[in-house]
Amino acid sequence: MGTSDKTVTLSRFSVGQRVSLSATRFERVPIGSYRIVAQLPAEAGEHQYRVKHEREAFERRVGEYRLTLAA
Repeated sequence: MGTSDKTVTLSRFSVGQRVSLSATRFERVPIGSYRIVAQLPAEAGEHQYRVKHEREAFERRVGEYRLTLAA
């Protein structure tokens, strides 16, 4: 039997951590820190997260590449 060549990568962020979210050309976001609410399944090899800003009534689904650890 062959072995799987799938590589498991660890998430950079954990639930409860504070992060900064970078805006995209198509989406404006409030400045300030966001809280990681949940880790989601990877999409196209990219870790996904649900994040929440204290001034917004909703959560956002974002890819890990848009997040940095808040200072």
